[in-house]
Amino acid sequence: MSESMTLSALHVGPKDLMVMRSLLNLAGGREGGQHWSISEQSGGDVTLIDVDHEAGELRWKQMKENGEVAIALSRQKDFPARFLLNKPLRSRDFLKLLTTLASGDFEEETVPVELDSESSANESIWETLDMSDEEGYYTLAEHLRRGSWKKPVAVTHPGWPLLLIDPGSGAWFFDGSIAELSPPMFAEPMPASAGVPVSSADLVERAQGHRQRPLTELKWFAGLAQSRGRLHPDLAGEVQFMLTQVPAQAMSNQQLHQLAQVLIRGPITLDELRDRSGQPPENVAAFLNACYTSGKLLLNRMAQAASF
Repeated sequence: MSESMTLSALHVGPKDLMVMRSLLNLAGGREGGQHWSISEQSGGDVTLIDVDHEAGELRWKQMKENGEVAIALSRQKDFPARFLLNKPLRSRDFLKLLTTLASGDFEEETVPVELDSESSANESIWETLDMSDEEGYYTLAEHLRRGSWKKPVAVTHPGWPLLLIDPGSGAWFFDGSIAELSPPMFAEPMPASAGVPVSSADLVERAQGHRQRPLTELKWFAGLAQSRGRLHPDLAGEVQFMLTQVPAQAMSNQQLHQLAQVLIRGPITLDELRDRSGQPPENVAAFLNACYTSGKLLLNRMAQAASF
């Protein structure tokens, strides 16, 4: 079997296509040992058809009558297709589909394929960050959000430049531009001991020649870069979000500003924010992570009686 396979997604809407491509990107473009690409044209190795549209349902029926196998994509749980992928798309179901296709079992009529199951009914496309507290190792963003350091510290983690952080005055000091702090650094967990306490006098001496910046700036960029595509676990599940204010840092980025404009209008869920903004899940996750770390995000857990 070829190491490269194409999934023809026919009559599939732009939002579902975006979700599929985002999930595939998160998997590194590979699943089931195959490199996958998604095409909106027919002729791929496998065909997936959105049958919730009249034209799509007609195309699926034509293929079935011709003895061709196609996967049906639908909100209808009881759509009479042997291979049915339900909406909204779940990461587990979609990636399981690609693995099944790559294995060749898809072509065997005697092999049942479960693409949607009760066990995955509560799963979604939203992958979460691992925030285990073993030995107190967290990303810089999480240390700042949790308030791991109450007094001035110098961050001395291997591979990091010298950062001076003063939580009391809401400032941080760094001799360089924030662009010099690479995203992989912010994604690396560190112990709380990486922040070495410094006295007020020592802080003044060390800060000489370093630019003083607002700590909210560091919280924003640390939260934004702590993961690509993974959501803080506090933000997963049945949660509604609302901004207290549009973050100043989001104003200079068109995609982030677009997310902020949607979120500032009122309580909204993850999927609603993704759909209304038209942004891929990884952008939504990064934006919410940054808002949460910098203290600009209000949460309403819908399963509880809490309210904004």
